[in-house]
Amino acid sequence: MKQSSRGGHFAGSHKKKHNGRGPVIALLVSLAVVVAVYLGGVAYFNFFFMPSTSVDGQDVSLMSVDEVASSLSATKTSGWKASVSGDGVSFELDGADVSLAYDGESAARAAIAQQHPWAWPVELAQGTTQSLSTGDVSSYVTLNSDAIATALANAVSAASSANGGSSTSDVTYDSTEKVYTASDSAQASRINQAAATQAIAGQVKSLATSIELGDESLQAGESVDDAIKTANAMLAATVTLTLGGTEVTTVDADLISQWITIGDDLSVTLSQDAITTWAKGGLSAKTDSVGTARTYTRPDGVQESVVAGGVYGWSINGAEAAQDIYNNIMTGSPTTLELPCYTTAATYNPGCQDWPTRYIDVDISDQHAIFFDSDGSAIWQADVVTGQPNLNRSTTQGTWTITNKQSPSTLVGPNDESGNPQWVSHVDFWMGVVGNLMGFHNAPWRSAFGGDIYLTNGSHGCINLSYDDADKLYSLCNVGDVVIIHE
Repeated sequence: MKQSSRGGHFAGSHKKKHNGRGPVIALLVSLAVVVAVYLGGVAYFNFFFMPSTSVDGQDVSLMSVDEVASSLSATKTSGWKASVSGDGVSFELDGADVSLAYDGESAARAAIAQQHPWAWPVELAQGTTQSLSTGDVSSYVTLNSDAIATALANAVSAASSANGGSSTSDVTYDSTEKVYTASDSAQASRINQAAATQAIAGQVKSLATSIELGDESLQAGESVDDAIKTANAMLAATVTLTLGGTEVTTVDADLISQWITIGDDLSVTLSQDAITTWAKGGLSAKTDSVGTARTYTRPDGVQESVVAGGVYGWSINGAEAAQDIYNNIMTGSPTTLELPCYTTAATYNPGCQDWPTRYIDVDISDQHAIFFDSDGSAIWQADVVTGQPNLNRSTTQGTWTITNKQSPSTLVGPNDESGNPQWVSHVDFWMGVVGNLMGFHNAPWRSAFGGDIYLTNGSHGCINLSYDDADKLYSLCNVGDVVIIHE
């Protein structure tokens, strides 16, 4: 009986121990399953991209590295073409020309390396969106540099042939850009083809579609560069020309280029003779008003015109102006230049009034003269008798000035056939207009003025006045006052 009891005791104890280990084992099994699933996910996402993931903008969710590699290889360089220009050449390249290829496998592996496979449960739970990049595209592009070198050599040859094989010294003015440049053939012949090929290849590896060659692709060409630099420095020396402070014209790059000569030896010369010809010709025609016709409105509102003639107005010194312009261009900096003149006027106003408001207006048709002061008021006016036209003694029209004053004075006419003066007249007031040949003066032999007297009993060309009118004008006018004589 005792033995039986002990056996029962042992059996009961063993059962209790078994029931205590069961939950632990279940926990361990569950943990092992979780670890296995987690490690499986880690392994999976080392070769597959997570959901909501893009590479270089392409959706690659749950795609394998191999699938992404294949897609990148097929799309990155598909249809690639590029235009190459600059330094006098222009040509096209496409992917087939240069054996362009893209290493999609390396790019895909670089992209998936940016994932965090050990954190996949968290990223899946949070629904994280990932935008991955393969990085510098040139790291994965391969090409045939020899093919680029061949295409470049053909373009250089074509540029030279297009210009008849002109020399490297062919420097020309570009009127659009306002600068001197080497011609296409000159530029192309200066290309360092090895350096240019390398520059193009670098752009192609970046899949650029527009490739511009610059100075870095040129051989050293100091003579050409120096000629261009010297000529362009001259072009930059623009000169704004003024008269009386008013801008007349600008000597700009287009005009300066007409005076520059670049020799076959690349010498750059600026023609002073050409500048002088222009200054005495086109510039003077634009600026000079002496002896030209004008239209104007008098201070009293009457519109008038005066024919070509007279001594008043602008007359530039073309030779001196040319020298000043030449010196400035050679100095090489923009400036403003007041034109040197033989004679000047009150203002620059081509074809219109360039004399001051103070002037004497003589109207032959009305046989009347008015003296306007600087404020526009009429300070004197009188009827006159001018030269008799049917005897070829018409008063000379034009834009004149008071040249001299004398009181009293003796007027002596030209000699007759016997050598004696045709007339000798004593007057109280003389105000010369055309030197001593014509002027204002009193005419004691006349009792009437104005009207049509001048047509049948006119003067020899002078402007006849009554004593009182001549006296007053003599006291008001000064030598230099402008006199406008018109019909």
